[in-house]
Amino acid sequence: MPGPFDGGWDGASGMRDCRITDLNAGGCFVDAHASNPVGTTLVTEVRVGGRTFRLASEVVFVDRVQGFGVRFLERDAALERLLGGGS
Repeated sequence: MPGPFDGGWDGASGMRDCRITDLNAGGCFVDAHASNPVGTTLVTEVRVGGRTFRLASEVVFVDRVQGFGVRFLERDAALERLLGGGS
């Protein structure tokens, strides 16, 4: 889903609010001024469908101007159902 969605990420420096785009069951893009190096693990929070999902994530791509892409390290069946990609 293209989004944007409200969200946040919780890394070494604490929780930061952000906008989430390009959301799918495998990951998303975190639209944020700050970034993390590729390989950093953090918790990505996304609010979609009236629910808040918090997923362990790994940074896989960095755009120093717009933010960073993450892949989810765990699956959430409820999120997958909302996105139309799971049982």
